[in-house]
Amino acid sequence: MLSTPLGDIEIYIDNEKVEYTVKNIGASERLCPDISGRFGIEILYEPDGKQHTISCRIKKYHASSRDEIEPRERLELKSFYRENTKLSIGMEGDAGYYSDGTRDSDVYDYDNDYMEDGVSYLIMEDTKTTKYVFGIAWIDNVTVENDVQTWYGADPTYFRRK
Repeated sequence: MLSTPLGDIEIYIDNEKVEYTVKNIGASERLCPDISGRFGIEILYEPDGKQHTISCRIKKYHASSRDEIEPRERLELKSFYRENTKLSIGMEGDAGYYSDGTRDSDVYDYDNDYMEDGVSYLIMEDTKTTKYVFGIAWIDNVTVENDVQTWYGADPTYFRRK
């Protein structure tokens, strides 16, 4: 289990907590040198033709007025705050492209969603993807100057570019 300054990270498939393996990605000198922690969690899941959710949540997290959704192209990310700590959880995807049960985008065959205490992948009836990655990064002493570093640190597509 991954422990962070904001709480332990839990992974759920639907409403059932599952065990997971965490990988320490480490800071990137170029993109996020001030990061206090940077980790990846990969969940392998074989779709069964039914709708499911795979969620990454901060156990017992209480929302802050500073919490914010910070997406970009092919990245869905939410940041959480407590005092001087900022923690971001990222997923590869483009949220909100399903309407009436059909996909409006050809890039991903799943959707993404945001929760008060985390983020989730939405597995649809036609989803074929079997690997879902969450990126988690935090800075203990966040400032205006280094605030964006958790965004880079939690982007799963940057894990290969350390």
